[in-house]
Amino acid sequence: MATWSEWWAQKSAEREERKRARAERKRLAEEERSALENAQEYVENTLSSFEQERVDIDKKQHHYFPNDLAEGASTGLPFIRFGIQNNKGTDKVAIYLHLPPGISFSDGVNYSGFDIGTLKGGIGKVKGMLDDGRLGISESDLFATALIAKDKIVTPGSTVEKITSAAALRAGVATNPYTRTAFETTNVRGYQFSFKMVASSAEESAKMVAIERTFRKFLYPKRMGSIAVVYPPLFHIDFYVEGRKSEYLPKIKPCYLTTLDTTFNSTSSTFHQDTGAPTEVDISLTFQEERTLVRQDLYPTDSDITEADGYYQESSTGGKSADTSTGTA
Repeated sequence: MATWSEWWAQKSAEREERKRARAERKRLAEEERSALENAQEYVENTLSSFEQERVDIDKKQHHYFPNDLAEGASTGLPFIRFGIQNNKGTDKVAIYLHLPPGISFSDGVNYSGFDIGTLKGGIGKVKGMLDDGRLGISESDLFATALIAKDKIVTPGSTVEKITSAAALRAGVATNPYTRTAFETTNVRGYQFSFKMVASSAEESAKMVAIERTFRKFLYPKRMGSIAVVYPPLFHIDFYVEGRKSEYLPKIKPCYLTTLDTTFNSTSSTFHQDTGAPTEVDISLTFQEERTLVRQDLYPTDSDITEADGYYQESSTGGKSADTSTGTA
């Protein structure tokens, strides 16, 4: 049997061990907190200098298909413009194609149902009827209330508010769960466009291949180190009619290109004799806007019916508003 001095020495050693363990945990926590603060400070101090250009080319590249669209656009031909935006807010790359038929837009929001509960809803209903000076409680209401009470007495402390007893099944009586609809969120809008390009010359054949490869190139992110990648650029999609932006078609907010499907020579197996380039290229594009929207993003006030450019609160990840000129410089 240990003596009192031995017992005290053991307890003292245990206390010292617990003290050292607490000190070690505190030291590790302080080191972790300091590392997080240093990392945060580093990111905040160097963020602007590390902002990477998403479109790193020396001069503007504007691609028209077919070739006569470059002149026809200024005379009023309807066309769609895909501007590929860099961080500084000017479109270095733009693609112009004939406006396809059957343009569709889909806006949506999400709601979910929830049950406020039989007892809570029933109490509210009874209170409302009493406030109105009327009852209107049926025999079935009384029977359902009695069955609820019976279920709760059988299972003390139960929060079940639905009738589950055999008596309810025999009587064919159920409780109203008082389901309500709750707003959750808006959907991120998406768009699909399909184009069929048939070249009438070797020049147009080269142009349609350049358009297809430009879409593919800027669909992907760009590696900027061992683990870091730069976001793909945002696309600005605009509809032009009679030489100016259409005020009758909805405005599309900045988008990412999410899918590109390409089919070469879908109706024939012919290639240009001099270059070997395909004579047909079909492309299908899927875009997704960079964020969910609120009403003011589209209409600044409830009195407006003209859609606004940009966002109600400018915090876009893709830079400033893009240059939407149709020049070829």
